[in-house]
Amino acid sequence: MLRGGRGGQVRLKLYLSYLWLQKEDSARELAIRHSAWATLLDLPDPEKAGARRISDAQAWLEEHRFIDVRRTGRLNLVTVLDENGRGEPWIAPGAAAKREKETSDIGVLLHRYIQVPETFWTRGHIAVLSGAAVAMFLALLCENGGLGEEVPLWFSPRDAEGRFALSEDTRSKGLQELGKAGLITTKRRPVNETDFQAEAMYMRNVHFLRPERLAEPAAIVPRRRVVKVPRRRGPSADSE
Repeated sequence: MLRGGRGGQVRLKLYLSYLWLQKEDSARELAIRHSAWATLLDLPDPEKAGARRISDAQAWLEEHRFIDVRRTGRLNLVTVLDENGRGEPWIAPGAAAKREKETSDIGVLLHRYIQVPETFWTRGHIAVLSGAAVAMFLALLCENGGLGEEVPLWFSPRDAEGRFALSEDTRSKGLQELGKAGLITTKRRPVNETDFQAEAMYMRNVHFLRPERLAEPAAIVPRRRVVKVPRRRGPSADSE
């Protein structure tokens, strides 16, 4: 969704919001005005320009079979489809996992899922974060298996590309923004303390999710810039 051309972050946020509003085991139609979606996502000029961006995102999602749209007069009736993009009916992750567990003979289950807290929307985080930050937040949630115990998270640029189709620019930008939003903390850690001596130890950044921050109003706090001021020289020895 992010790589599908201009407007990727609106597509990603809109699709996540469609999923957020599903309350049953099967998808229900949503009849919500474009301007209302634009307001939720804090798009500029929600009645006009913002509504057009929602319309464009909705058209892309329909074309790529993430949603089905039924047009009736003033409102589009939207039904979310399965996340695989093959146009299959959407089934709630819990229901799909339960059904698969009861019927599958294989050891690896396909319908594993994580839950995004409601406060991601109600506290404005989805509106404040960029598409890159939202994507990285989802990737970190996936790595952590949800919002459970504090686990150091790390994956290489190759993993980000291979597993999540995220570029190095998206990975870097997203992680920096999540740090400024207080949703992660980043610390330097050795790769393996038992394999390397301190004087030759290889260090890397690891990230810790801060789920408690989701309950607070969203905000991006810019890093303080340190400006070096030249030292003022005193009067020369031969001045009067």
